[in-house]
Amino acid sequence: MVLWIYKNGRVRITLRFIILLFLLLNTNIAVSETHNQVFNNKISKTIVEKFIPNYKLVGEATYKFLLLDIYYAKLISETGHYPSDKFALILKYNRDFTKKSVVEETIKQLGIQKQYSDKELFELKELLNETFRPIKKNDIFIAMKLKEKGIFYFKDEKVLETKNIDFLNLFFNIWLREDSEDPNFTKSLLGRDN
Repeated sequence: MVLWIYKNGRVRITLRFIILLFLLLNTNIAVSETHNQVFNNKISKTIVEKFIPNYKLVGEATYKFLLLDIYYAKLISETGHYPSDKFALILKYNRDFTKKSVVEETIKQLGIQKQYSDKELFELKELLNETFRPIKKNDIFIAMKLKEKGIFYFKDEKVLETKNIDFLNLFFNIWLREDSEDPNFTKSLLGRDN
């Protein structure tokens, strides 16, 4: 499938289209190679093992928007099942994002699940602005729920520790609830796509 442009009787192949086509066809190869490298990352592994020493994979999935890979996700728990008393959601970003866009999207996703008062919305925005950082391609975010508390890491920095169970449940449900924005993604993340 090549786009031909006819100009003055001469045939030219659009180089941009060929490059784009090549990149699209080879994206899965590049992404699958980096998945193993990222999740064998010593920092991520050390952080997770500190809190969930004998973790097991529950499921994994790539979140896509249109044809773009947004992030790769892994869900792990101490039992290899979800729900579990201790589990972690690990995201490896495949794109750059501003802090503002991440905060706004998170608020939007939380707002789908709960109606917030103006005061609650203000406090939530403050919390998320303190927690999130600008994201660069290949950055890793780890969110753990450890019984009655949650701990979030961005790269190797602890960015949040909270005992607000309502917030934690809503936050994790962005990815883990059955009626999420992408039920197939959630199903794979929960290890239920077989």
